[in-house]
Amino acid sequence: MSALRNRADGARRGGKRKASDLVGPALGLVSDGRPGEHRLNRIQMNAIEQLYQSHPAISAARAILHGQLLAGGIEMRREGEKREVKPAFKAHLDEMWLPFAASVIDSLLKFGFVVIAYEEDEESLVARSRVRRERREPTAPRASQANNLVPIVPPTDTYDVAYVMSGRMGYKRRYLCYSNAPNESVRVDEEVRIYIREHPDAGGNVNSPMAQIFDLGSFVAALTELAMTAEITLARPRIWTQMRKKTDGNHLDPGGLFFDQESRAVQASEDHDENAKQVDALAMQQAMCKIINRLQTRDGQGPSGHQPQSFSGGGVATGKHSHVPPEVSLRF
Repeated sequence: MSALRNRADGARRGGKRKASDLVGPALGLVSDGRPGEHRLNRIQMNAIEQLYQSHPAISAARAILHGQLLAGGIEMRREGEKREVKPAFKAHLDEMWLPFAASVIDSLLKFGFVVIAYEEDEESLVARSRVRRERREPTAPRASQANNLVPIVPPTDTYDVAYVMSGRMGYKRRYLCYSNAPNESVRVDEEVRIYIREHPDAGGNVNSPMAQIFDLGSFVAALTELAMTAEITLARPRIWTQMRKKTDGNHLDPGGLFFDQESRAVQASEDHDENAKQVDALAMQQAMCKIINRLQTRDGQGPSGHQPQSFSGGGVATGKHSHVPPEVSLRF
């Protein structure tokens, strides 16, 4: 998921109830105007989850907090006094209860509440060793004992949380949990426990520490993504081309391509200079043709006295034309 999309998904929705909320029992509400169930903003919760797991600064703060709270392990107390436990039970606490405590802290930081379910212990070393012993000795009598129950924090995508207004006049909330398992999405799971540290608002938006800093954290992530996109665009610039329409017709050839406004201006200037040179050459040819035509076609009646039929070009008044060289006299 991109940072920009995640930032948009994490926006808080208004207090108006959407059609996705289920119309449940009114629970005796008469005049409060808010009957039925109100689902929490799952889109916002998913965006917070994504930011919580991917932001490096949040991950560093989470590691420091877990180290401060859970570095000494878990100890048993009764009536305020510490109780010593056996090494096997101590190992069980470190294996099963320390990860549970870390998940509870993460859920309270992300959503302001935690959902706790109880499942049979099938992953601990004690449970797996018992299974291996039963497989190794199938004929041995088995002790009639059930597996231990351990608390877990379900992943966010496995449940939905809703609340209904309850009490004498609907002044307090009662939170419900729905599983996302097939055929279970419309039945309330009565075995889970929901512990609220910060109640959601009327629009179903969570009010957790992560929700309070979501705008700042998502802004930094979105800014980083935009900076990366800008650098990629600068490193690989795009060139836009199109065919230029000729003025003498609709024919298009490869010579009609242009890249930008500046290239078109340079091309137009070169075309103008070339056309001006061609006009000057044509004017010079026209002037030369006029001079040759005047010299070759004018008769002897003109002011110059030029005779086209005479080899020497001699005139009537002068006898000979000035441009013909003089005759050389014979010398003996």
